[in-house]
Amino acid sequence: MRTRLLLMKAMLAAAFLSTVHARVWADNVAADDIVLGQSAPLTGSFSELGKAYRDGALLYFEKINRQGGVNGRAIKLMTFDDVYVPKQAEENTRKLITQYHVLALFGHMFTNTVKVSLPIATAAQVPYVAPYAGNDELYATVNPYLFMTRASFSAELDTLIKQFSVMGLKRVALIRYDSSSGAALEKELAGKVQVLKLTPLVSTVISLQSSDFSKNISVLAQARPDAVVLGVSGKDAVQFIQQFNKAALVKPIQYFARSLIAGHQLVAELGEESRGLVLSQVVPSPFNGKTQIAREYQATLNTTTTPALKTTPSHISLEGFIAAKVMTEALKRTGNKLTRPALLAALESMHDWNVGDFPLSFSAGKHNGSGFVTVTVIGSGGHFIE
Repeated sequence: MRTRLLLMKAMLAAAFLSTVHARVWADNVAADDIVLGQSAPLTGSFSELGKAYRDGALLYFEKINRQGGVNGRAIKLMTFDDVYVPKQAEENTRKLITQYHVLALFGHMFTNTVKVSLPIATAAQVPYVAPYAGNDELYATVNPYLFMTRASFSAELDTLIKQFSVMGLKRVALIRYDSSSGAALEKELAGKVQVLKLTPLVSTVISLQSSDFSKNISVLAQARPDAVVLGVSGKDAVQFIQQFNKAALVKPIQYFARSLIAGHQLVAELGEESRGLVLSQVVPSPFNGKTQIAREYQATLNTTTTPALKTTPSHISLEGFIAAKVMTEALKRTGNKLTRPALLAALESMHDWNVGDFPLSFSAGKHNGSGFVTVTVIGSGGHFIE
């Protein structure tokens, strides 16, 4: 009996070690690494945004790991592609928590996928840090597990709306997605247009990954707008602008968009057609080096040893870089007690913390870290003018 008991213990131990080694081999994550989990669109219409935000974060984490990590531990970001499909984001999130036991979720992207993944994190009491989203419900109340590092979509829209009056624009139109977030954008924009006593808003709706905008162009042509607010992103935005400009049914108009449209993608794929677009941004310029964080970002881009991270600077990549710096600071503040409750407490201890000429502040009653919004215009040659 004693021999059988010892044999069973040995077999269980061997099975356990085999499982551990299989996970390390499969995930390339050591037992003492700090593992964070992300669900983001790496394919599909929004892949350019997903990769830019992820790579900006990886750029900073790589820098920290080269310096020895956090308390001797390397930071590993495990990213799963969700193609901006809520069901896939939900599956990814559950897998990251239950199968890979990530310390925290970091950098989930966009409204609909954040809406399904945040409740999962909350129920599991997993920190949910720096999602690339800005819908109002994320800012309305304090979720003990959610920490925002960007200003809200509403704050961005307020900043853009002010430009209408400055530029003397009266007739405003909107193209948006056929989604709850798109409907919310229309409702909010219509209210702001009414307050400014402009011509009532005209809107037109598309589905994700559309390719034919002829009906939308017809609606907008009849409205004869001075300005079109782009409530669409990625490839959808690029293709709409191309088709709208080619149709030449209306006079030249002014395009406006929030930061999530990916200005660097517009410049790369539209060329001179991107000139004149007015974009709100939630981080400082990544190009001019006027801020300490921009200089740090540029220096890290120039010294990275990973070819895939040597990309053209962009606002979205810088935003990911900032989010990673915030996460790293919180990890440092946990000390050697690397637990989820310790991380939450560390995040809430970051009162009036300066990321680098970019203030951010968390506390027990405040999980919205930044209210920074500025406006940029795409100029000749794809240069961003502030």
